[in-house]
Amino acid sequence: MAKGKKNTGLSYELLVQGIFQAIMDQEEVANLIVERDKTLQGKTTPHQIDVYWKFEKAGITYENVVQAKDWQSRVKKGQLIEFKGILDDLPGQPRGIFVTRSGYQKSAKTVAIKHGIILYELDELPKPPGTVITRLGWARYAVLRKSFKIQPKDPGQKPVEELAMGFAITVYEPRLTSNLKFQIDPAWLAENPSTGLTDQSRISLPALPLLQILLYDPNQAPIGNLETVLREELAIVREEKVSQKHLERVFSDTFLGPPYTGNGFIKIKNVSFDIEVEQKHKPIHFNLTKFVQLVLREIPSNKVRTFLGAKL
Repeated sequence: MAKGKKNTGLSYELLVQGIFQAIMDQEEVANLIVERDKTLQGKTTPHQIDVYWKFEKAGITYENVVQAKDWQSRVKKGQLIEFKGILDDLPGQPRGIFVTRSGYQKSAKTVAIKHGIILYELDELPKPPGTVITRLGWARYAVLRKSFKIQPKDPGQKPVEELAMGFAITVYEPRLTSNLKFQIDPAWLAENPSTGLTDQSRISLPALPLLQILLYDPNQAPIGNLETVLREELAIVREEKVSQKHLERVFSDTFLGPPYTGNGFIKIKNVSFDIEVEQKHKPIHFNLTKFVQLVLREIPSNKVRTFLGAKL
């Protein structure tokens, strides 16, 4: 709603009416009536109803009384009790439905559950958060174009169409599924018995962040780190588009050093490890100018439907 504009609730009632009309248009029902601002005669007094929803399914007639409240604060227990009083006064025991954008206090939810009142939250779908990618991850973007049509608030007007652009984003997060294993250069080991290392094919060393596992040249000068090595290997994985792989990097005149080894400088022949790449698909969000994307959430089941609606 525009800032400074008086909130009469009319726009929200029209929006709720359109939502329930859309729900029924998607389902096979007969004798559908979705009316706004209807007066129903109760046993003791008439009642103004925000949205009245009546339909027939499988030979059974259903009546639903919908209260649509565009409030800034959460719905309270007393407001649900008052609504329950209206339902009790109406003949035929219609089903009660309460819709708001602001949510419900815990005591209000308890009243609704005990008396069979269905609660919904209806509001604009929040913009998705920015895509978060870890240091070693990457993302792929696919541009999508889609045409949307929606019935304006005035039923006499023709549907409005808008062409919108969206992005399908897939985030790839690689992780190690086995420890790094270094193979000592056997010729160097034979020439350096004072290291105290035995003639073993592989050694497993303490876990450290990959940036802290430095690589050295024969003069004990740093020439890189293991994260750089892993990035280079992952570039190949990206091109191959595989979800898991055993990787091995062969070195030439390359050493591990303290404090990682705890045992001076050790010449290594290769490093090997297994990786798995997890894919996360982000929800598609279309940039719309004429419409808003809406989410109707049922309480407490948390079932969700999404719709398009005219901007309030």
